[in-house]
Amino acid sequence: MDGERVRIWTVVSELFGQNAYVAALSGRDDCLVVDPGFDTATLVERLQSDHLTPKAVLVTHGHADHIAGIASVKAHWPDCPIIAGKNEAEKLTDPKLNLSHDFGFPIVSPAADILVADGEALSVAGLELQVREIPGHSSGHVVFILKTGTPWRVFVGDVIFSGSVGRTDFPDGDFELLAQGIRAKLYSLPDETLLLPGHGPATTVGREKTSNPFVRRNA
Repeated sequence: MDGERVRIWTVVSELFGQNAYVAALSGRDDCLVVDPGFDTATLVERLQSDHLTPKAVLVTHGHADHIAGIASVKAHWPDCPIIAGKNEAEKLTDPKLNLSHDFGFPIVSPAADILVADGEALSVAGLELQVREIPGHSSGHVVFILKTGTPWRVFVGDVIFSGSVGRTDFPDGDFELLAQGIRAKLYSLPDETLLLPGHGPATTVGREKTSNPFVRRNA
């Protein structure tokens, strides 16, 4: 199956149970990293043990648990660009906006190097991706659709989870926008598309369309 060419693994940070992802093509020594969280020691150790060089850090959104490890990745691989949604990038460098200030441990990330918008295509480490902006959990949240291999995978951050959706009670949250974006920009993908969330297990478009109690397709 084409999907076997793409290797993806997860590093779960115990604090907040946040998922960071690494994706690479078999036979290559470069990769991409998605949403590096608090457990960067494990992430860096895995990259080094597999002799992989990250060619980009993709940021789905700027909340603290999804950006806490960016500085460490950049310290080890300073030429690795940070890619974030153009409407979300300011959260990376502002502890109040990324919510870390409220938890009493202000976190800042290096600023984004590349800003992307809804519909843009990316090619990183031989992997082809498309950006879709889905606000609601965070005002500039983006997802990255990995179109290399089958089934497609989507790094969805905190937009949708298995049987749930992202919180919308933050200052820039909006449930209606979130639900609208999920139905228009995720549920339009093939049912077998894998959704790789920022917390919890993977799921599929087909499963969530029919069973997610918050955003059933025809609700």
